[in-house]
Amino acid sequence: AVHENLEIHLMDVITTYLYGSLDNEIYMKISKGLKMPKAYSSKSREICSIRLQKSLYDLKQSRHMWYNHLNEYLTKQDYINDVICPCIFIKKTTPGFVILVVYVDDINLIGTPEEVQKAIEYLKKEFEMNDLEKI
Repeated sequence: AVHENLEIHLMDVITTYLYGSLDNEIYMKISKGLKMPKAYSSKSREICSIRLQKSLYDLKQSRHMWYNHLNEYLTKQDYINDVICPCIFIKKTTPGFVILVVYVDDINLIGTPEEVQKAIEYLKKEFEMNDLEKI
């Protein structure tokens, strides 16, 4: 990257696993901290459950839902998902290119300065992110 005069930038996605939408119905038991509705207050917590509308941390499907959401969002903007390594997204343009490398909730951006900046702006439109600056 240094030899080719490329920029390397690190971004951290805040509340990563809360971006995913569930693709099937998931029910969970009501936790102790949640108030029971009055209509059900006489019933035992063990026999009641709630249906989730969005993904949660510690949900087995959360990682998958987050990746699907990110993948859909990036492919709309002509990023190509690497077949061999699905955590890599590449976008080539006439003036340059950018490579996004995703690791859990961190995204490393490598590319020409102009394309890296465009990618950062595009990601910030959809996700709340911490800009950890140039590496």
